[in-house]
Amino acid sequence: MRNIFFLLFLLPVITYAQSAMSLDECIRLAWKQNPSIRNSAINIKEARTDYAAAIGTFLPRIVANAETGKRFGRSIDPDTNGYTEKTFEEGTIGLDMTLSLFEGFSRINQVRFRKINRERSKWELKDRQNELAYQVTDAYYKLVLERKLLNLALEQSRLSERYLKQTETFVELGLKSVSDLQEVKARREGDIYRYQSRANSCRLSLLHLEQLMNFQSGDDTLVIQDTIVELNKLPLLSLPSTETLYRQSLEVLPAMRMISLKQKAARKEYAMAGGAFSPSVYARFTVGSNFYNTAFSARQLRDNIGKYIGIGISFPLLSGFERFTNQRKLKLNLYRLKNEEELEKQQLYTEIEQTLLSLRAGYTEHQQVLQQLSAETLVLKESERKWEEGLISVFQLMEARNRFISAKAELVRVRLQVEMMMKLEKYYREGTFL
Repeated sequence: MRNIFFLLFLLPVITYAQSAMSLDECIRLAWKQNPSIRNSAINIKEARTDYAAAIGTFLPRIVANAETGKRFGRSIDPDTNGYTEKTFEEGTIGLDMTLSLFEGFSRINQVRFRKINRERSKWELKDRQNELAYQVTDAYYKLVLERKLLNLALEQSRLSERYLKQTETFVELGLKSVSDLQEVKARREGDIYRYQSRANSCRLSLLHLEQLMNFQSGDDTLVIQDTIVELNKLPLLSLPSTETLYRQSLEVLPAMRMISLKQKAARKEYAMAGGAFSPSVYARFTVGSNFYNTAFSARQLRDNIGKYIGIGISFPLLSGFERFTNQRKLKLNLYRLKNEEELEKQQLYTEIEQTLLSLRAGYTEHQQVLQQLSAETLVLKESERKWEEGLISVFQLMEARNRFISAKAELVRVRLQVEMMMKLEKYYREGTFL
């Protein structure tokens, strides 16, 4: 006879390995340890750097240069300005400063574009955090479901063990046949197999949650809190209309804010492309000097100093239609982003409507499952009594037990589904899972 006591004590060993973590703690740990979240934080720093660089384009460009060397062969004599073949040393030193005055507002649009990207990078981090939080929440409740189903499989196995002991006693007394004993043994073996299968599913769900959290604690196993203690009760249902929740989500959801910022950035890119058709105006100031026939001469540098100051303008005439095609593509991108916004809003409205419908249906299903479980509990008790009196067969007893366990499992599933839908409704309302 196979011993079931190992299975009975397996669950407590797993459960109390360390202090349990709540859902919020799991989400925060995932945000802290997930590499993708860290990369999003790096993107924010890069966007800030690009914004600072865009502001720096309004500063003048200053170049200092210095050079010294020796001329050989035929060259111009600095003293006579005639040709000479003498070897002499020569050096120059200078400073060149160029200030752009007008570039078709390209620099202003670039600063605004970088500022929008900086803000968008922050919302991208929040959106990535929400995406990871949803995955962690889903994995968390799946693990809770698997563990509750594991407990039900354990309860089913205990019932089989009790029926087996009763049947062995009845066979010794001649009240039950040997075939009934074999049937109960076969059912018990099937229950042990289902328990082991459910335990494996529980381990896989735990592994998935640990991977999402990038959980690294040596040999310790992640332990979570069972937040659904009371299965028979639900909080009071007070839900907004679909239109009200939809309007709220447009204001708070990072994904929706990102779409708006993408459109603003695209418009600035289009304006920058238009600036390429405008003339460029710049001012330039240069100061320099030179020396010769010596390695370095401060006197010659002072005597030969020269300065230049002026204003220039350049007109772009033709660049192989590159500017035209670039501006055209950016304009088409505006239309594309507009279509993407419409599609995202349609999808958001549908998801909100489905969430509210599922939540209301979950409350109705929960009441129905409670009634079904109450009925199946009475049926099981009555079936056990009749079986002990020999009024029903072991098949009928096992069928009543299976319906009782299935009703309990359905109650767990519906209760956790309602909890998940409530988290989603809060997310659409507040823009975060925490």
